[in-house]
Amino acid sequence: MRAVRILSVCGSGTVSSAMLTSKLTDVLEEKGYEVEATEVAPGGVAVAVSSAEYDLIAYTSPVEDSYDLPLLNATGFLVGLNEDEFIEELMNVVGKLKL
Repeated sequence: MRAVRILSVCGSGTVSSAMLTSKLTDVLEEKGYEVEATEVAPGGVAVAVSSAEYDLIAYTSPVEDSYDLPLLNATGFLVGLNEDEFIEELMNVVGKLKL
């Protein structure tokens, strides 16, 4: 089984996206998945998507286009609000992937 490939997006592409990646990795590894993630700012999404394949985009800063990928608003998840709902949405997306 291959890893779930996630593009994590925050305002600067560093701190919040790294924290988001860590939380996503914890949840997915607990459920038996491996994770490969890249952190970027919104301005770097197009370049990242054109240079690598991703399964989903999780963001805390707005992303202009979907790039034909599932977009998950992870702001609440990152700060501890509605975590269960976010995890359910995440697992719904991951469950549809061909891993």
